[in-house]
Amino acid sequence: MLRALLTAGVTAALLLGPAAPAPAATTSQVTGAYLQITADGVATGRGFEGATHAFAAVAAIYDVTGAPEQRRTADELLDYILRQRPGHMNTDIALQLLRSPYLQGDPRLVGNLEQFLTSLLDLCATRPDTVLRSGDIRTLTGRAELLVGYAQYLEQRSGDRARIEAADTAARAILDRVAALQYTRQEAVQLFRNDRYVGAFPHFVTGDDGTMGTWDVEHWAPAMLSLDQYAAVRALAVGYGRFRTSTYNDAAAAGTRHLLGTTQIDPELVYAGAPAGFPLDGATYEIGEETGEHPYLITYGWSPNAIAQLGTALRAVRDNRVMVPQSPAWQAAYWRGTPPRSVLAPGLFWLGLDAKVRYTHRFIEATQLPVGAGFPWLDLERTTFPGTGDDPVRRDGWYDGSGRGAMSAVYSRLAMTGYVQSGGRDVDLLNRAGHWWERMVVRS
Repeated sequence: MLRALLTAGVTAALLLGPAAPAPAATTSQVTGAYLQITADGVATGRGFEGATHAFAAVAAIYDVTGAPEQRRTADELLDYILRQRPGHMNTDIALQLLRSPYLQGDPRLVGNLEQFLTSLLDLCATRPDTVLRSGDIRTLTGRAELLVGYAQYLEQRSGDRARIEAADTAARAILDRVAALQYTRQEAVQLFRNDRYVGAFPHFVTGDDGTMGTWDVEHWAPAMLSLDQYAAVRALAVGYGRFRTSTYNDAAAAGTRHLLGTTQIDPELVYAGAPAGFPLDGATYEIGEETGEHPYLITYGWSPNAIAQLGTALRAVRDNRVMVPQSPAWQAAYWRGTPPRSVLAPGLFWLGLDAKVRYTHRFIEATQLPVGAGFPWLDLERTTFPGTGDDPVRRDGWYDGSGRGAMSAVYSRLAMTGYVQSGGRDVDLLNRAGHWWERMVVRS
């Protein structure tokens, strides 16, 4: 009965709301892209921001598939973006450019990258406190990861040595700050009365120690800070890979503890608390032999964007050969419980990370719409997913997850770029995703 009602609701939304735009003729011009498909199937928020997310996603897809139609769409989106803002560049697209053959092939973007990095290097040199002690942790760690990647990018092209050294110096200063902000067990207990936050980071980096702002961290799970944690771990791991500084290794290892959840599925767990999709700290956290504490990894109800970004952090830890320290004193300060041999033995640790990265890929592949009528998230009391997604608006995309039935360009872009960055290579999946993004593009 419930599934029939859901299907009827989807059908009504398709009849009453505006359908997603159909692919236009090649002579038409891109004029933006939608930001969201609402839970009732209406495309909303068309404009520049949606186009930037669509461009990043389609560019990532094209880097894997090489499909001409995706190249054409990406080119058209980029032309639109640069007509609107000729100097367009930000940390996310800069990081993507450093690993994208397609993006590196556009001289306009490469020029914008150089200007963006010049401004960042100047800011780091002249106003270091603005960089190190203002804003949020993701801005800080994103800059660190970008500076490390940029220095490597220049080295591969025999770039200016002084500029490489400036990038390295700025990256080290930021990474030192990130490592210093990480919570010890004692700090987690003193600040939050919750030792699960050992190895986590403050959301805001203002002041000496940073703060969580108004977030209810005494009761919410550490995974509520998931994107913060992934970005911090990833930056520290790539920093360790470049500088081989033990401080960065140790901080990345401590931050990874939160990400060592099992790869088994329990579709009921995520709905044990309220609101939908967000169990509170009373939920079961001791998961599997690795004492991981990322409960959402074990349910298909969690957000695909978070799972895909998790994959990028796990791969960075593995690729840069981060190791969990053997020191009892370090473990007492930066771990919860005792790390098992599967974590302490480097080879086993890296093999386990490989398996978890593959799991994030399977998650993205399994949750692409449409899903089967008996999929685990359907018919559970607290979900708001509007059916299987087998309709012209939703097909080939992803629900936002966590019980939410909307489809956000922001979250879908994070899912696509994260999947590709962590090594996801299912060409059929990516081609289908390209169809969904094409329907999000607005042409005149």
